[in-house]
Amino acid sequence: MKEERFWILLTKKIFGEASEEELKQLQAYISSNQDFLASHDRLSDFFASNTPKTSSSNKQNQEDHYLNHVNRLKAQVQDFDMVDDEIANDFIHIDTKQPKIARWIKVAFSIAAVGIGAFFLFNTLFSKSELPTLAKSKPQNEVIVSKGSKSKIVLPDGTQVWINSGSKLTYDENLNGKYREVMLDGEAYFDVVHNPSRPFIVHTSDIDIHVLGTVFNVKAYSVDETIEATLIQGSIEVVNRNQKDAPKLMLKPHEKIIFNKESTVNAKKEVIAGAEIKEIREASFNVQVVPISKALADSSIHETSWVYNKILFEEEKVKDIVKKLERWYNVQINLANEDIENIRLSGSFVDETIDEALRDLQLLIPFNYEIKNNIITITKK
Repeated sequence: MKEERFWILLTKKIFGEASEEELKQLQAYISSNQDFLASHDRLSDFFASNTPKTSSSNKQNQEDHYLNHVNRLKAQVQDFDMVDDEIANDFIHIDTKQPKIARWIKVAFSIAAVGIGAFFLFNTLFSKSELPTLAKSKPQNEVIVSKGSKSKIVLPDGTQVWINSGSKLTYDENLNGKYREVMLDGEAYFDVVHNPSRPFIVHTSDIDIHVLGTVFNVKAYSVDETIEATLIQGSIEVVNRNQKDAPKLMLKPHEKIIFNKESTVNAKKEVIAGAEIKEIREASFNVQVVPISKALADSSIHETSWVYNKILFEEEKVKDIVKKLERWYNVQINLANEDIENIRLSGSFVDETIDEALRDLQLLIPFNYEIKNNIITITKK
């Protein structure tokens, strides 16, 4: 009921109907919950920039648009017309003299109080009939970061992007279209400038990530079996590029999505075995959502530690650690010892050379290695 009450109070504030006591209660919710704060800022900005004008020339079109949207909600959300007693009491005094469009907005937004606030926002911005793709006809900028290097760039809209080694980021030269779109092959950490009227989209080989303004990390190397997106602040929506009718997935702060390009059953077992996870939400056929500890600083979260020049691995297989080392140090590592491929290790490297890193790993598991011209061969000891 606390979440429902939050949505009711937020609706009243947006439409100028909240009492002083209700505003204080809303502020208390926001101060005690980062998710409430993010939702408050995002939806307040959205309605400030998108509330229809009531001029006689466009009033009917706006009303039709919102009525159509409400009808879509009715079709997609079970028991749309059923509002619990508390919500009904809060909205029973809606002024019938107000334009019908304003009343419909309130009704639709009150439904968010029972759990579909985020659905309402993103369904408005990204309908199934309008899933944008990066327009190849526009002049493109391409940033390629070689193995062994990292880079930071600022996009034309002010968004900051840290790009990891072995990655490529492509974007429109001026980034001035209806959507701010980038294409990523590799890994990048985004701090997106908030702009509700021009959503930001990260395209990868298999999934698209839609945002308004937020901080998140995407790992989407074409050679990897999975794509990962880790949300630090704000919210993101994940869309399956190859299955347009697949359900969209909303991530909350400190959650990670793991999208498996091939099989999902084995990947789910790996996730469970590889970390202390209290909860796994299976969102669709080949996607898992894993919680990330809120107690850790960004530099101590292994998904984002690379931004702080640290390699961090937690219960990861040796063969996956090897991939990180190859990209980090710009070397090729051949695992001739298959016995150690699936051994799981935890640890971190900060300023070590590749030779020092391998010697540290030898303290955990027995193996021999040889380095010749940036080619490392690991054999059984």
